[in-house]
Amino acid sequence: MRISIGIITAERSAELIKKAHGEMRRMCGIEYLPYSNLRDLASVYESGAHLFDGLIFSGRFPYAYIANHVGEISRPHTYFELTDRDYYRAFAGILYKFPGIDVSRILIDRPFANVDFAGVFGGQTPTFFDTPEEGDLVSMENAYHKTLRQSMILWREGKIDLVATRFTNLAGQFRASGVPFVILFPSEASMLDTCGSLCGLIQSRRLEAVLVASGIVSRAESVNEGRNGKLASLLGRFNEKNGMPFVIRKNGDVFELTTSNKTLEDITMGYTDCGLSDYLRRELGEDVCVGWGLGAEVVSSCKNAMRAFRESMRSASRHAYLVNDQGDLIGPMTSGKSVTMSGVPSAGTLEIGRRLGISPMNLQKMINLQENRGIGTFSSADLAFYLNVTLRSAGRILSRLAEHGAAWVVRSAHPNAKGRPYKIYDVDCGKLRSGNIS
Repeated sequence: MRISIGIITAERSAELIKKAHGEMRRMCGIEYLPYSNLRDLASVYESGAHLFDGLIFSGRFPYAYIANHVGEISRPHTYFELTDRDYYRAFAGILYKFPGIDVSRILIDRPFANVDFAGVFGGQTPTFFDTPEEGDLVSMENAYHKTLRQSMILWREGKIDLVATRFTNLAGQFRASGVPFVILFPSEASMLDTCGSLCGLIQSRRLEAVLVASGIVSRAESVNEGRNGKLASLLGRFNEKNGMPFVIRKNGDVFELTTSNKTLEDITMGYTDCGLSDYLRRELGEDVCVGWGLGAEVVSSCKNAMRAFRESMRSASRHAYLVNDQGDLIGPMTSGKSVTMSGVPSAGTLEIGRRLGISPMNLQKMINLQENRGIGTFSSADLAFYLNVTLRSAGRILSRLAEHGAAWVVRSAHPNAKGRPYKIYDVDCGKLRSGNIS
């Protein structure tokens, strides 16, 4: 399938990007998503970004605005940036068009590339715009106004002779005010490099998506045809709502789902939250068990899905689990807090489990939480959630580890003004792995 790229760009920048349009079209399908001002930018992104395999922003500024104003950008993405060669090329053009101009009297966007202005121009450097911090939304909202205002003030005070900026939408106002200006923009070669890199990233992700993802779904309690009919209807409705990503078939008392690992990764927010499980539980008013499996072909993915399904059936909360193609158990997949469980605990972990009467699998989950997600501090409630055990069992695990020097209380917290304080523990997962406890 041909790669599709959406280019989110200021309206005036689109004409500059089209200089490289023909060559980019050789790599992928291109469609422009233009905006006229920042008020439009967020709505343009939200309404169109999901239609493409990848996104290119016309510059660092619109990219930073979306990343900070809207949130995480889920699609593969990049932005057109001025390289050092683009700045040198731009200044060659400026010096040709304005011979003898004093470089220090040029007001210009501060480059992110490493540009040696002083070395090139005998110690002279241009004057730079006061640029907003990328995370400062208030400043970003006013960036166009601030750029125009700073330009006009310095021009009227006779401190600059030329403005050079990436903000193409200000060209009309500079022209109307009689301020000499040039628009800075990446060269055709730079834009082609950017587009090619993004296409390469998307293609590599597609190659990674050749794994088969299988799912096994069933009601947790006794099965009857009437209830299974409703479950089948809900599965079909969920599938339609999400763009028909699954092939669904009934196999005895369970339903089997088939898709690609990339599709499953997208739908489950990186294997951390099973929306299907939540939807079925809400609509049916009862627990539904879901197991996902990944594999190089259907047989191995179904085998892994069955192992994950059994884990879902065994768990008290009946949340979804996944077994990946490496045999790692991931789950429970709920609220973005899944835990990767490696297949075999170490000898040290097995020894601690034996000595302290703690499940080695639960100890291994704690190790994985720290190694893979940087989580090594727990309250009893935290640990109960991650291990899918009772609050009492979680408290016992932490107390036993503390008694033997593998955990210690770092602070106490109060749930509210009247509630009893609870303890927060740091766990030394190195000791859990090595078995080196007192």
